[in-house]
Amino acid sequence: MLEVSARALSGEPTMMVISPFRALPRRLLHLLALLAVLALPAPLRAQAATEAAPSAPGITAPDAAPDSSPLDEDDMIAPPMVDPRSVETQNVAPAPDPLTRPDGFGDPAVMQPVPVLMKKARATWDDAFTTIVATLKQIDAEMARLKLKPNGASFIIYTSTDDLGFDFEAAVPFEGATAEKPQNEVMFSASPAGKALRFTHRGPYDAMDPTYEQIANLLDAKDLEAQDVYVEEYRSDPRTTPEDDLVIDIWVPLK
Repeated sequence: MLEVSARALSGEPTMMVISPFRALPRRLLHLLALLAVLALPAPLRAQAATEAAPSAPGITAPDAAPDSSPLDEDDMIAPPMVDPRSVETQNVAPAPDPLTRPDGFGDPAVMQPVPVLMKKARATWDDAFTTIVATLKQIDAEMARLKLKPNGASFIIYTSTDDLGFDFEAAVPFEGATAEKPQNEVMFSASPAGKALRFTHRGPYDAMDPTYEQIANLLDAKDLEAQDVYVEEYRSDPRTTPEDDLVIDIWVPLK
């Protein structure tokens, strides 16, 4: 079974609730292994300067005589532009409004990977939500610079915790394509993927303990084994939504 902390996911009664994310394990969490390729068009192809024009229907064009004369500098052809990313990807359809999704409580589901812009960050327990929102806004700025468009709910993936705070990855799905590399420690990635249970929390970020306690109880009751990772998907935009109105899906990946 997955070990967690103050959210009571470990079932250890001696640990005190300090933050909504003390429920996360105190050792390094592994990201999900099933990642998808990112959205990207194929490289632009250079057109040969000597390419023959297509013939009219029903007419066969005569063979052109070979030109053995060397090319002048003005006739040289630029090589094709190669995208800096090393993976082949394709665009995805616009995501549906996440707020139209029904709430869940331990619903079996499959997380579908989507291309994201991702940035790693660290937060203290006291400024957790403020740091999450600030990191998402940094990704927004880079997305605007790359002329990409947000496409769906943002993800927060917790990678490690300690007494002072936690490390996390903020991920914003996007659509569109660019040949530029992200800057400011932002990178291309993909959202987590695979089988999971989905739980919905409605309300402030700092009031998530009961939801995590319910997660622990359900895992125990059904004798389920979870992976060492928790993913929060913000169905309501945390940048603009009042905290009392937050809608967050907590994904618990299963082994």
